[in-house]
Amino acid sequence: MRRRSKNTVTYLVVLLFVLLLNFVLPRLLPGGPVDFLEGGEDGPVFISDAQKAAMMDYYRLDEPAWMQLVNYVKGIITFDFGQSFTYKMPVYEVIMIRLPWTLFIVGAATVLSIIIGIAAGLVSAWRHTGNQDRGWFIAMISVSTIPEFLTGMLLVLGLSVKWDWFPLGGAETPFYAANGWWDYVLDVSWHAVLPIVTLTVANMASIYLLMRNEAIRVLREPFIEFALAKGVARGTMLVRHVLRSAILPVLTLIVVRLGGLLAGSVLVETVFSYPGIGKLLQEAILARDYPLLHGLFVLMTVFVLLLNMIADRVYPRLDPRIQLGKGGA
Repeated sequence: MRRRSKNTVTYLVVLLFVLLLNFVLPRLLPGGPVDFLEGGEDGPVFISDAQKAAMMDYYRLDEPAWMQLVNYVKGIITFDFGQSFTYKMPVYEVIMIRLPWTLFIVGAATVLSIIIGIAAGLVSAWRHTGNQDRGWFIAMISVSTIPEFLTGMLLVLGLSVKWDWFPLGGAETPFYAANGWWDYVLDVSWHAVLPIVTLTVANMASIYLLMRNEAIRVLREPFIEFALAKGVARGTMLVRHVLRSAILPVLTLIVVRLGGLLAGSVLVETVFSYPGIGKLLQEAILARDYPLLHGLFVLMTVFVLLLNMIADRVYPRLDPRIQLGKGGA
């Protein structure tokens, strides 16, 4: 119990610190929302001093920093971050429009990363020191060193620009008249292939490496030799004995890596112009859209901390060998 309380306090301190940074960092960026409107992508827009003052007053940007901080804290407590400067809509609505796109590609990439990482890790461990093990190990180490944005750009150049197999970007074909919902699903899925592949390539290596190491450790246990001596088939051995005994650390890693996938989607969605949370974050930064930045950072921070708390609580329950101190679990 003492360790649980200590962890909870740690998470609260981290949350408060990140929320404070969330308020300060956007305001340290050069320029502001009004400056962005004056020098947008379509050229300079001339705004009179009276119009500037009216905008500053409307968005409460002329208030002292401490008052803006108080309003920011109120927004967190009430889950009301105000209206987006860019979209002229409540921040909550803007985020909810974009969030499903990110959940789609992150969810699909997570499933693929788990399947490929665990399967390759088991095969590699079983063929330890063999050619298959060396091949998988070298391949995984190689792809893990490539930044996500570079992987995405290479896929776009090769599969979209050169061979025209996949769309250059976006989440759906503009002005496409789909013949029913199934046609629309296929179009959306086709646009999502390259972002999903990019996220999968970037995250499957860590799962593979941990699965491989844990499986090698389990394969050296005496009960494995005993099971083999009894004539247990290799496939049954890998699934029922090795996988069961080696999966717990991998599950913890997967939970923690979900937060990394969400963060990685920022670069990936930017490369593919995919209209998810990551692309929205980039747009909010460029526009100095403080309310939208606040909402996005709070969402991402809470999501990552919740995943870590879940891993903290679930792992000891799955593995009785983990001791949480004198007070127990």
